[in-house]
Parts: sequence; structure tokens; C-alpha cells
Amino acid sequence: MNNKEWQALLLKYREGNCTKEEKLRIHQWYESLNADGMAVLSDLEKREMEERMLGKLATETSVADYAEPVVVRHWWRRASVYMATAAAVLLVVGFWAFLGKEPRKPGVMQEKMFVQAPQSRLITEENTTDLPKRLTLSDHSTVTLEPGAKIVFPASFAGDKRTVQLTGNAFFEITRNPDQPFLVYSGKIITRVLGTSFRIKNNAKDKALEVEVVTGKVSVFENREAFSEGDSVDNHDNGVVLTPNQRVTYFAESRHLMTGLVPEPVKTSQVAEEAKMIFNDEKLEKIAAALQDAYGIEIVFANDRIAHCSFTGDLTDMQLYDKLALVCKSNGADYEVKGTRILINGRGCD
Repeated sequence: MNNKEWQALLLKYREGNCTKEEKLRIHQWYESLNADGMAVLSDLEKREMEERMLGKLATETSVADYAEPVVVRHWWRRASVYMATAAAVLLVVGFWAFLGKEPRKPGVMQEKMFVQAPQSRLITEENTTDLPKRLTLSDHSTVTLEPGAKIVFPASFAGDKRTVQLTGNAFFEITRNPDQPFLVYSGKIITRVLGTSFRIKNNAKDKALEVEVVTGKVSVFENREAFSEGDSVDNHDNGVVLTPNQRVTYFAESRHLMTGLVPEPVKTSQVAEEAKMIFNDEKLEKIAAALQDAYGIEIVFANDRIAHCSFTGDLTDMQLYDKLALVCKSNGADYEVKGTRILINGRGCD
């Protein structure tokens, strides 16, 4: 029997269409494999392959169905040589493929699936390119996957919530639906929104997950179901609520949620985006109020004397932190990010 005929026979076996004689032939072929043909495999891989193949055969067939019993033995130690060719290796790999299995990697646990699709099928999309990949979901929400990212989602959303599961980095733009909140499962956290745009980043170096909000309001909290039975999970909820230009970093090892501001805050509305920011001898308290309205970030002063200082200049086309640096420098002050707020320090003006 040539390779093509073997492939056809293995396909019949996977689909459950083999006759008793054909099933027996597969068993006999398995028994005939020897060490020389499998020399490329390690002892651990050989044991795992034997367990996988024999386990599959045992669950789908019965020894009683055959005219003669199938003897299970360590076939790589057999003295006789029947099929010591490279074709045997190819057939084993093909056998794995037809069974819908891949060799199990030692030490790698399969990720638990939290997304269900009772009324539709689940879809898995992975970005294997070097460029961002944009997807449109059934509710017209969009997801932009960064290279290496993967997402699992239902073909159509049903029930009282919309759920997806993400691995890696992605940017979400969610269609608003108060009756059906949108939940993203990522690692050990859940990001819940009604309709907004946000980013989820997986920092492999620090073993941390980050969620950054661009528009709308987002709640981020721990996924209790992601912990194993041996983990200690507190009874109280561990979560935060974020608004535009805020972010949270979740450290899985310490289970700590640290809030802060995004590296480059953006204006929160089209009106704010188009507004000019030109000031002529304006008090810093008024400038701070204008910046707060434009970016949705609270700005506070260390003392009232700083708020009475003034500034003249055009801040229209500058990033927020550059604007603050220029305003502060002109008054001998400085600023620092304190959590989700910005604090302006300095001696102040008379």
C-alpha cells in the first residue's frame, strides 16, 4: 500500500468508516513500527505517542471486535525489523493529524476557555503577520489584533452579554449596547464595557496585563474562574473603574491592580480636538481647567500660590505632557503624575 492509500485509510478511520478488517490492519501497522524507523524521537516523545495512539484506538474500538487480540508492547524495542524507513515517521505524523491531535508539549497547560456559543459556533482568529489585523464582529464592534495576538469569539452574540477571549495585544472599538455588555477575558482579568474604545496589552517581561481607555468607561476586575483550586482567592472583589486616558496594570503574581495615566493622553472629544489653546497672560488655574476639560484628567495644585501664576503662549498642537512642561517651566514649577491625577508643584507667584 502506498502513502496515498495509507492517507485515505487513516481518513476513513478518523471518520469512523473503517471496516473491521481495515481497523485490524491499522493495529497491525502500529505493531510493526520499530526503533530504527522512530530513531528521530526521544524516549519521552515515544511514550507520549504510544499513549496517544493506543488511547485513541482503545476508545473507538474494542479488542473483542477482532479475530485476534492486539498485543500492546514497547514497539521500539522489538528485535525484528519490518518497516525501518522514513515513511513510517511520515505516517505517524499523518496519523496524529488525521486524529485532530498535536503532540503535547511537556510543561505547557492548555488555556481554559471562558467563551461559549450555545446558539452559534466559535471562531478563532490569530494574527500571524507583521502588521495589525482588523476584525469586525457580528455586533459591528471592531478588534485590531497586534502581531502574534489571538482572539476567540462567537459567530453571533446571544444572551445577556457579549464575550470574547484574547491572548496578546489588541485595540477594541465596541458598539454601544446597554442591554448586552461586552466582556473581554484576558489572562486572569476581565474587561467589561457597554460601548467604548480601549487597548489591552500583555507585558510578557513583567508578567503584567495593561488596559488603557481611550473613550467611555471601563471596569477591570479579576476573573476568579481563572485561578486553580490551590490558589488563594480573596472573598472581596478586586477591580477598578477607568475613564478616558486612564490605565490599569495587573500583576498576576502579586494580584495587584495599579492605576495610572496612559503614556500619551489624547483629547476626549471632537470639540476639544478642534479647539485652539492660545493663552495671553492667563492664570494657571484657568489653563489647568481647560486642559482638564479637553483630556478628562484631574489637575491639582500643591498650593494656591501656583494657581495664581500666569502664562502666555500657544499650546494647540502639543501633547499634554509637553504643554504642562512648558507652562510649568515658565513659572519655575514642575508636574508629576500621581495615580490618575496630575499634581503641579512649585513656590508659586505673588
